[in-house]
Amino acid sequence: MQIRKSTRLPWLVVLFVLILSCSIGPTAAQPTAAPVIQPTAVPPTVAPPTAVPPTALPPTDTPAPTITPTPGPIVIDDDFSTDSGRFKCSNCVINGGELIIGPFPLVDSYEPFSAICSDCGTVSNYKMSVDTWYIEGNSNFGFGLVLRDSEKDSDLYLAVSTWLVYNVFSFDPTVGGGWGWETLIGNWTKGGLVAGRGINHVEVLMQDSKLSITINGNFSRIVDLPGGSGQVGLYVSVFEVGAGFDNFHFEELP
Repeated sequence: MQIRKSTRLPWLVVLFVLILSCSIGPTAAQPTAAPVIQPTAVPPTVAPPTAVPPTALPPTDTPAPTITPTPGPIVIDDDFSTDSGRFKCSNCVINGGELIIGPFPLVDSYEPFSAICSDCGTVSNYKMSVDTWYIEGNSNFGFGLVLRDSEKDSDLYLAVSTWLVYNVFSFDPTVGGGWGWETLIGNWTKGGLVAGRGINHVEVLMQDSKLSITINGNFSRIVDLPGGSGQVGLYVSVFEVGAGFDNFHFEELP
């Protein structure tokens, strides 16, 4: 009987250990800590700067300066298709796209009959040209360009003639008996002119008292003249002469 008690005791120990291990079970898993999310910092709202109104300036009595444009050189082209009123004289007629000067009633005077360019101004240096031709009257006398019509000095003229010659004259109206005319280049000179009623293109360049003459594009000459300024235009030399003009050009030079 003693032997049986000693055998039961070890089994009871084993059974107790088994029961204890089942009641405890496997080690429970530890919960994983959730990550901590840091909040994103929101920048503070900044109000836009308040516009500062401009400071009102006190009124002033001084007016703003007026800018006056500098006038440019005068340039004129006239084909006489209409009467612009540019050339005025007692017997000047624009007809059929050309200007006719003369003839004039009989007068006892050697003074030329001029048609001054009203808007060419008073000038010293310039370019000027025209087409011109003889119409009627004494063909011994010339017609052409007024180079200078001056109140202070003698007037200057470039004359062409049906006799195929030209000349440059000064005229002093205070000298009577026809002696007011004086040639500045000597005798009448040939210069590429067309005879009779043919049309001649005459061009001049006046600069620093030097006159450059070009006739029909194939003849030229330079003449020294007295200095000065005046108006320009067209003319016939005596009352009985009639002449035609067309394609007038004028250009003021500095």
